[in-house]
Amino acid sequence: MRVVAGVPVLFGATTLLGGLAVSWLLARPAGPDMVAVPAAVALGVSVVLLGLGVLPTVDAAPSSRVIGALAGVWVLAVLISAWVRTAERSGIDVLDVTAGDFGNVLTSDAPEMVALVAGLLILGWTVLDLLTGVEIPVLVVGALAAIGVLATSITGHAGNSAWGPVLVGAHALAAAWWVGLLAALAMSVRGRSGWARSLPAFSSRAPWAVGVIALTGIIAGLIEVDDLPALVTTGYGRVLLAKVVVLAVLIGVAAWHRRRWLPAVQRHRTTEAASIRAASIELVLMAVALGLAAGLSATAP
Repeated sequence: MRVVAGVPVLFGATTLLGGLAVSWLLARPAGPDMVAVPAAVALGVSVVLLGLGVLPTVDAAPSSRVIGALAGVWVLAVLISAWVRTAERSGIDVLDVTAGDFGNVLTSDAPEMVALVAGLLILGWTVLDLLTGVEIPVLVVGALAAIGVLATSITGHAGNSAWGPVLVGAHALAAAWWVGLLAALAMSVRGRSGWARSLPAFSSRAPWAVGVIALTGIIAGLIEVDDLPALVTTGYGRVLLAKVVVLAVLIGVAAWHRRRWLPAVQRHRTTEAASIRAASIELVLMAVALGLAAGLSATAP
């Protein structure tokens, strides 16, 4: 059954990059640069870490080893992102980047430094949890991941307006909670009774997250796009429109699951494998939306 539980993660990673590829196709030639690839991976991993960190709020517990492994991937993705960004800023090949140039770009890019420090602190938490008797609540992992998500989401063109960082930050945190916690459930919850405990708690709070995502996304999009024709005439507008369509489909699927999957889980009529499959459907759509969001953040309005 653990093999089945890993399927959402594999599909999620693939479809996240697929969403990023779609954003490139829609926005070219003004689409995201190559740095968006490691940045998207870093975003996806930080979102899952946030979800794992807040699992206790829905009566579930994550694996410390999984948290440590993902934190390592997060740190590596951030470093690669900084390395590729160094090459782009210097106008040189990635293999020609020097350690000095890399250090200068990394230390001058506050969001990447915040994400790097957050990832390293989570690695430190994992070491303490696995190798010592020190007990630090796993919610700390969720808080550190949230700081990383927030720091990277409010940079770029989000800062072009006074309310941009607030709107984009709230949008990113609500999306990270929704996506990350569902992914964490699929990775961590076992048995019918486990899903019967955790899914209702998640489902009762999800509408609030969806409401924040929809409201802040609409307002932020209207701020960035000058007029409605720009939704189809500009690369940024086309990616934004695609993200809205995917989000609308996702909300529809989530509403269907709320009417069918949730009651069956509450009555212990759904197996663990069936719950993971249902979660996987949502996670695939969520990953596509995350990939589009990563591409959107790297595309000029």
